[in-house]
Amino acid sequence: MAVRDFIHDEQIIDAVIAQLNAELPSEWTSGEDPIWRLQRLDFGDLRDYRMAREMTWRDLCPAILIRVDRSERAAEYGGLGGKEGQVVPLRLLHVRARGQCRDLENPKKLISPARARAQCAKAISKALFANRDLGRPTLTTEDSSARVVELRPRAVVYEAEKGDVALAATYDLVAVAVDFDVVVRTQ
Repeated sequence: MAVRDFIHDEQIIDAVIAQLNAELPSEWTSGEDPIWRLQRLDFGDLRDYRMAREMTWRDLCPAILIRVDRSERAAEYGGLGGKEGQVVPLRLLHVRARGQCRDLENPKKLISPARARAQCAKAISKALFANRDLGRPTLTTEDSSARVVELRPRAVVYEAEKGDVALAATYDLVAVAVDFDVVVRTQ
């Protein structure tokens, strides 16, 4: 029988956020320095944020926003008995203001946005892929059980002409995106 309840996006992104909270450098998640401490680590899309009149886009920074990357999903079948599964494409967007482009090893040193993107992408990737099954979060379903079996890296997007990285650049923010897939298997 085909599974009817297979959308787990919110639970998956919550598990990604929990892993990032646990694995990112502590300065990013609980530090006092506004240059490093994330103002947002959230399920979200930069295009959805509306700023109050007294705020600017820089007030959002630094931030990590995670969203579903595309509307289509790939089906997968595998294992004994041909278990159903799906590949959920996600995008993690990291944005910071230019004045927050500091060297990870020497925080007083201002660095170029290109170098900051590379350093942040490395730190985020280390945290994101530290546990390739996200600690096996509980994915609730009404007609079967499901679990995360793997995270697969797809791309790191530095180019300002691509999607939300381009949108961030129009607000003079420095952005890098990490695209990855979450493989979910239904039991």
